[in-house]
Amino acid sequence: MSSLNGLRVLNTRPLEQGKILSQMINAAGGVAIECPALTIKPTPKDWLRSLPQLNTVEKAIFVSTNAVKYCFSALAQKWPTTIQVIAVGQATANALRNYGIQVDLSPEIADSEHLLELQTLQQVKNETILLFKGEKGRPLIEETLSTRGANLLIFQVYKQLLPQANSELFHSLWRNQAVDIILFTSQQAMHNIFLLFGEGRHAWLRSLPCIVISERLAKEAALLGMQTIIVSTLETLLNALHEFNQGLSHGQ
Repeated sequence: MSSLNGLRVLNTRPLEQGKILSQMINAAGGVAIECPALTIKPTPKDWLRSLPQLNTVEKAIFVSTNAVKYCFSALAQKWPTTIQVIAVGQATANALRNYGIQVDLSPEIADSEHLLELQTLQQVKNETILLFKGEKGRPLIEETLSTRGANLLIFQVYKQLLPQANSELFHSLWRNQAVDIILFTSQQAMHNIFLLFGEGRHAWLRSLPCIVISERLAKEAALLGMQTIIVSTLETLLNALHEFNQGLSHGQ
C-alpha cells in the first residue's frame, strides 16, 4: 500500500480511541491532527443497583467500546457464559474479548439497524435483555426491542461531553488551511466540531472533504452542508484514506 504522503487528517475521535487511529495514520505516512470532539466519562455507578442477577438474563447488547469499558470496569458480578452476547460491530466485539467475554453475534455492518436485523433479535417476547449504552444515545434499539415485547433493561454507563475548546489550535488550522480531510465516527462529534470551531469557520469546515463510518452519518453530514462525503467502515478507514489520497495525487 502506498504512503499517505503527508495527508492531513483531522481525527475527531475521543482521545483514547483516537490515539490508536492517529498512530495508524502516522505509520501510513499521513499526519493525524488529534482534535477530540467528544470527552467520554463514566456515569455514576447507581446503575449497578438495578442490575438483575446475571444468571436470569438471556441476552446482552453492547453498542460501543465505551459501553464495554465502563460496564466491566464497574461490574462486580461474575459474567455467566449462559448470556448470549451481541456486539454492534467488530471493534466492540474485540473490546469484549479483551475482558474475556465470548461474543456470540455481531452484524457485518456496525450500526443499530443491522444489529436489529439479526435473527436472534426477531422473537424476543418476555426475554430479559440488557442494553449497555451511553447517555443520549440513539433510541432505536430500545424502541424496537420494547415493541417486540422484550423485557429490556437499559444501562447508561457513560456520557459524552463537549470538550473544552482549544481556540489556538482551531484558529491555526483554519488560518493555515492545515486540514485535508475530517474524520467523523459519531453524529455528536460532527455537531461538536462545528460548535468548537465557531460560526466564523463553518464555511471552511463545510468545504473540507469528510470521511464517515455509516450511511446514517453521511446523511447527517449532508444535512450539515458538508460537500464531499466519503463512506467507509471503522475497519477500512485507512484503505479509504489511501484511495482518497490517490485521487488527490491524480488530480481527481
